[in-house]
Amino acid sequence: MKPIRIRGERQLAAKLARVPGALEAAARRAVAAEVHETAQDERGFAPVDTGALEASITEEVDGDGLSGRTAATERYATAVELGTEDTAAQPYAEPAAKLARHRFPKTVVRELNEELRRVAG
Repeated sequence: MKPIRIRGERQLAAKLARVPGALEAAARRAVAAEVHETAQDERGFAPVDTGALEASITEEVDGDGLSGRTAATERYATAVELGTEDTAAQPYAEPAAKLARHRFPKTVVRELNEELRRVAG
């Protein structure tokens, strides 16, 4: 019986070894993009009187790059979002979060596919 020889085994092994790091890099890009998009959406939904609320919306990606957050730091931000007994709610964070929940899975898939194509290249 003649032994079977596989060509390109070393190249395949090298590409497969790069996959975990490549996928993590893709996930980091997706998280950073989504945090930025969500902050932009919040700024767009924020009611503008003086512009202070909109200007106070910050974005932060954690050190590992796999999680992040947006926040409005203006002292009355929660009162605007939820309303008070004297003023109606003017949500800006919740609508942005709703968009993010629908957009983020697609962003992750796109980034992962792009990265896998690069690795396979």
